[in-house]
Amino acid sequence: MKVTRVVPLAGRRLRGREWRGRRAGIPFFLVALCQATAVFGDVRAATQVEPTPMQATQAPRRVLVLFSDNRLLPANVLFDASLREALRSHGEQIDYYSEFLDEVRFPAHHQERMQNLLLGKYGEDPPDVIVAFAPPALHFCLRHRSQLFPQVPIVFAGVGDDISEDAELGHGVTGVRSSFDGPATLDVALRLHPRTQQVFVIDASSRVDSAAVSVWWSSFQQSAPRTTFRNLTGQPLPQLLGELSQVPENSLVLDLAPFGSSAGSSLSTQEMAEGMARALRAPIYAAFDPLVGYGVVGAVTTPMDAVCQKTADLVAEVLERGHPGDLPAVQTLAASPIFDWRQLRRWGSSRNQLPPGSIVRFEPPSFWKQHVPLVVTTGGLILLQTGLIIALVLQSRRRQWAEREAQRRRGELAHMTRVATMGELTASLAHEINQPLAAILSNAQAGQRLIAAGGIIGEEIGEILADIAADDRRAGEVIRRMRALLRKGDSELTILDVNHLVAEVVGLVRGEMILQNVSHTLDLSSAAPPVHGDQVQLQQVLLNLVVNALDAMKEISAGHRRLVLRTSVPDEQSVQVSVVDSGVGVPPDRVEQVFEPFVTTKPHGMGLGLAICRSIIQAHGGRIGFTNNAGRGTTFWFMLPTVERVRT
Repeated sequence: MKVTRVVPLAGRRLRGREWRGRRAGIPFFLVALCQATAVFGDVRAATQVEPTPMQATQAPRRVLVLFSDNRLLPANVLFDASLREALRSHGEQIDYYSEFLDEVRFPAHHQERMQNLLLGKYGEDPPDVIVAFAPPALHFCLRHRSQLFPQVPIVFAGVGDDISEDAELGHGVTGVRSSFDGPATLDVALRLHPRTQQVFVIDASSRVDSAAVSVWWSSFQQSAPRTTFRNLTGQPLPQLLGELSQVPENSLVLDLAPFGSSAGSSLSTQEMAEGMARALRAPIYAAFDPLVGYGVVGAVTTPMDAVCQKTADLVAEVLERGHPGDLPAVQTLAASPIFDWRQLRRWGSSRNQLPPGSIVRFEPPSFWKQHVPLVVTTGGLILLQTGLIIALVLQSRRRQWAEREAQRRRGELAHMTRVATMGELTASLAHEINQPLAAILSNAQAGQRLIAAGGIIGEEIGEILADIAADDRRAGEVIRRMRALLRKGDSELTILDVNHLVAEVVGLVRGEMILQNVSHTLDLSSAAPPVHGDQVQLQQVLLNLVVNALDAMKEISAGHRRLVLRTSVPDEQSVQVSVVDSGVGVPPDRVEQVFEPFVTTKPHGMGLGLAICRSIIQAHGGRIGFTNNAGRGTTFWFMLPTVERVRT
């Protein structure tokens, strides 16, 4: 906030010219001041909100709460704190005052002193409303109203249904009636403890003449005719605790004392309930819920928090109306069964035995309620993990299907490659078949000539027939090898001899090597151990390498075309098969791409043979590679694991 400091002009005389100049500016200053005042008034009128009836009074409203007993009773403490909080929630600025009659521990003429005390404290500035808690406080207000504050409205609370019979409320009195149902409390107690034989009753008839308690007694006798009732009211506390300590099993105690202490004792009802709970071997039930939590199992009554909230609503409504004759009607609240979860467990009662709509206090929260963030986080993680697992399973299935599809297509492509290779070997295969067929023909013609000449000799005919059979087997072997390579189907893993595998492939390409004037050498190791693999696929690899070697030597002169097929044992767990040619070798720019698909050095090649060879060897757990020879040609090789290595 900006503060303007006004400097007086005293002690300084104005000159004539200065005075005339200042005097000439006075009318303008007055006009500007009037305009500013008018504008400020308009703005204030436009922004000002008309106050409500409760906001019209600038001073705080005064509420006096008059309690019947001392301030340490649990009912008084609970009502005082809850009423303050409820009134604060209404948003009204209230000065809150509490007074305690403590009428149990003091004689009747003490009320006259309390009247003088209240007049001395609040006579000059009386409260706007008086709240009387429990019947003694209400009786005191009604009895001394004409001398105290006759025009101040009264709101009562903690009073039962019998108040209309005990006193005439009169003008300017309203409040909240509670339901204290002693018979219903006894009925619930007997239902939870069906073996009960005796009921020990502590009531307040020695302190306050309550018509309700006398009505309850007759109801007790009718509802439980086979149960023995014993009244322990009026005994001093030591004698009472001694009596209760001797209570036999299959008994229960019904405490009907409302909000005060027992007769002849300075202990509050709370302290009495705790003392009785320690001394007793039987459950305790009460007709008022403030004792629930101090050793009492339960009660059928109006919850105190509901009484406080409804009382605060009535007080706020009374303050808003402002006229003692215009008060809201008396409110009556229903009773509810209220229980202490700890005492239910102590006496072996379960929640399923409770009446519908029961209120259970002091029940520990369940694991789910106590750890809501943990449960939500864990549930979210489980759902996320489940989703990830499902996604991974689906992905795995799709991958397996893709692998099977790729395997099927690789098999088809390998079969097409074998067919194409066999097509390239058509001339050599025809040469291989023609040789045994020509030999069969010549042997048959020789036999015919011998028969026509009439000089049939048994030994010669036997030799001719043996040659025919051998040539037939030779032709059949060539056809068998062709059919084996052209066979289409799933792979069959068997134990194979690599030397026999090399000899089989050489038998297929022997004719092609003869046609191309290629000399070949077999350098087979007798120590080569067996391998585990598919014969057709491995034959395809070796056949492809041999055909590539023959193609690489076509540009070499006939006298220098040499092919070596070698088997060796580089270590105890592997067998190596090498194909060495004397061709042109692999160009340096293709060394890194030889086994890539669609890479070829042939003019009409597809570039799939070596790629298929690599996939077959890798599927068998082996390796394939090549090196350019020092002099001329290339050595292609592949290594396969032995049977012993596969088993381990």
